[in-house]
Formats: sequence, structure tokens, C-alpha cells
Amino acid sequence: MPIINSTEFGSITIDNIKYSQVLILENRVIERDYNKLKELFGTSHKIGDWEFNELIGGKPEVILIGTGEQGMLVVEDKVIHAIRDMGVEFIIEKTPIAINIYNERVRSGKKINALIHTTC
Repeated sequence: MPIINSTEFGSITIDNIKYSQVLILENRVIERDYNKLKELFGTSHKIGDWEFNELIGGKPEVILIGTGEQGMLVVEDKVIHAIRDMGVEFIIEKTPIAINIYNERVRSGKKINALIHTTC
């Protein structure tokens, strides 16, 4: 599983590689499609249906969402309810807190999928 080295406004460093905003799906790190999010929602502060489908795929033990430096990413009720209904550990936190939790769960051997928003 990847380890998150650090985050700052607009970027995240994972295994010493810098990204903008990411989905972490077990051992894969994928940049979020900012242009698609902007086109559909006018912002990257929402979770696309395709991102939700990726997050719940692969039978994770933990799903974690980092909501940005100031917590501005909107996690809709339908996403919250669907993930909670799965019976997995579900964590929503501002990104600086979320990355610490992510790394703790990885170190404890948990299978984790995450969406990390790095701006607002």
C-alpha cells in the first residue's frame, strides 16, 4: 500500500511522488479528473459517481475521504449512507488529519481505498 509523505494546499506527496488530488485504490494512485469534475459540477469539491464506484470496489476494509485543507469537499448523504451500509470502516476528515489516519491504517495492515482532496 502507498504511504502518504505529506500534503499542502493543492498537492499531496505519496511514495515521494507529487500529485494534485488523488484516489488511492489499494496499491494504485490515480489523479482525480479535475477537468471532468469542473465540467460536471463547476468544482472539484464534489465526488463523481465514477470516483464513488472506484472507492467501493475491491472490497476495502476502510474507505477514507480527505475533504481538503479546510474541509470543503462535499460528501453527499447518498455516498455516506451507501458506504456505511457496506459495513466497512468509513472515515471523513479534513485532509491533514485524514492522511495521518490513512498511514496508521496502512501500517496496521488494513486494505484501504481513499479519495484525497487537496485544496479548500
